[in-house]
Amino acid sequence: MAEDTTSHDAFLERMKNFVAEDPSPRNPRVSTQSSPADRIEAQYQADGHKTWGYVIYRTTYEDEAAWTEFMRRLRFWAADNMEFFNGQDVLNKMTWTVFDDKESFDDANVATIRHHFRNWAETAVQREQQQPGQVDGTPVGMGRSPRYRYCVQVDAEALKSAIQDAPPPPDFDEDNQGWVKVIDKNWLPRDEDPRFAGRKPDPNVYEEIDGVAEHNVGWVKCPLPSVMTEYYMLFQDLNWYTISYRRPPAVIGYPWH
Repeated sequence: MAEDTTSHDAFLERMKNFVAEDPSPRNPRVSTQSSPADRIEAQYQADGHKTWGYVIYRTTYEDEAAWTEFMRRLRFWAADNMEFFNGQDVLNKMTWTVFDDKESFDDANVATIRHHFRNWAETAVQREQQQPGQVDGTPVGMGRSPRYRYCVQVDAEALKSAIQDAPPPPDFDEDNQGWVKVIDKNWLPRDEDPRFAGRKPDPNVYEEIDGVAEHNVGWVKCPLPSVMTEYYMLFQDLNWYTISYRRPPAVIGYPWH
């Protein structure tokens, strides 16, 4: 018996003319709120910035071929995501800043990377975001840009996950086997964080990670295919990192637990 494709064909026909609520000017099939291209653009414009994108720290140097392939995959997924949302113009404004210095960063831990990133961000925002025509000396704020609040670290474990454990593009990594570390620049140990002043200690006992025996260790494992676009968009919301947080070794994102 021949397969009845009437309902499927009708669905495809409807989708040709589908327009989302609050449609994206780049792709009317999706809403502006669901489009990383639209939302990233709106945020850097609101901040008075001209570029965006996570800073990447390489902290493993044993396999040059694997690193080259990692960067290829990272760029592939960023471009693939933006292609769907017709956001090539926004992708063109991304600055790929990679700290790739074996002498400085080989096997560096999260604390070392956080310290370097804090210092870098303090001066980088002025160098990178000063707009043509601005009066000299006019300060440019960090705004809500994730570029100056979070950075990406690729250590040996992350590199293995991305190259050996995850399928190569264009096959999608449905199980989040490939990931990178996203480090929160502003993280402080609980006993140094003023937000916890006067609160009772956390009664739970956690296994130490990088010497931190707290629930929040100051970084998350973020899926490789979505880190540079989707999670950049989400982390523009100051609360979304906290909402997304899962203690390693769990990887944030779908499937939600």
